[in-house]
Amino acid sequence: MHFGFQFTKEALQHEPGVEVVQCDRSQLAHELMGADVAVPLMARLDAQLLRSARRLKLIIQYGVGVEGIDMPSATELGIWVSNIPSAGTGNAASCAEHAIYLMLATLRYHNAMADSIRERRLGVPLGQTLLGKTVLLVGFGNIAKELAVRLKPFGVRATALRRRPWGSSKPAAPLPQQDGEGAPWAADGSQQQPAQQQQGSELEAAAEADEHNRGMIGAEFLSHCKPGVRIVNVARGGLLDYEAVRQGLSSGRITGLGLDVQEQEPVDPQHWLAQHPSVILTPHIAGVTEMSYRSMAEVVAAAVLRLRHGQAPRRRLNDPAHPRALDWLT
Repeated sequence: MHFGFQFTKEALQHEPGVEVVQCDRSQLAHELMGADVAVPLMARLDAQLLRSARRLKLIIQYGVGVEGIDMPSATELGIWVSNIPSAGTGNAASCAEHAIYLMLATLRYHNAMADSIRERRLGVPLGQTLLGKTVLLVGFGNIAKELAVRLKPFGVRATALRRRPWGSSKPAAPLPQQDGEGAPWAADGSQQQPAQQQQGSELEAAAEADEHNRGMIGAEFLSHCKPGVRIVNVARGGLLDYEAVRQGLSSGRITGLGLDVQEQEPVDPQHWLAQHPSVILTPHIAGVTEMSYRSMAEVVAAAVLRLRHGQAPRRRLNDPAHPRALDWLT
């Protein structure tokens, strides 16, 4: 049973006339034909599936990522598309904690530790600490803000990189206040020189947070990194140029890779990523905690109730000219 299904069903269990069902990918086309609301989780909703879903009025993702949804088709067909921002639900905090978990796992050579257990060896491998390290946060959304706060006790120097000028908005509390224009946050509360000025225009492009970022962690990006860099990704699998990353691992440019997301999911256990001793994979569970999933279930339930009253979702990612939502009771 998927936790999202379990908690959403609990959130709507006292709502008459609402049935919450779960299906695997092989049943998706059949179940969509009778559905008013779809929560795709890890499933892709392409144009063909959406055209067959004649009752569908809303797609709401359990989380932020909607790259698996054919947005133009949904808009054309009058289907609202919504998602759940990571702030305020515990999702961002959960992802930030998991990012630290992956950082520590790469620094302590998790796979090598497992080898030592199997071989009954003590005192190896020789690990490294977060203390004294420099951490670059690529993008400065809700997860990165939560991560910056949590990195502070580890004694790291944290800088952040984003697309917009640093004076364009202020991060939410509890981050330290920014005193000047154009300077990114550091985990110790001090100001650093903007990473854009330190590294140049190629890193400015790397701070994008949308589909244009595909393959951004590539040869050019890695050429600006210190030899032995460790890379952690809890955002989108497509951000990595996997051939460049593979070469970086082979050359020693990259010492460790901690990935919660992959370009193709679920990852093939025989894929080189799953076999490499310096790669640590987790099954897309950075945001999968009871806190975040129960909170997101409440958001999904609220969106369903709005539809029942003929109202559009509060958070809309598209703008259908003729939305189906008002046809709920027909």
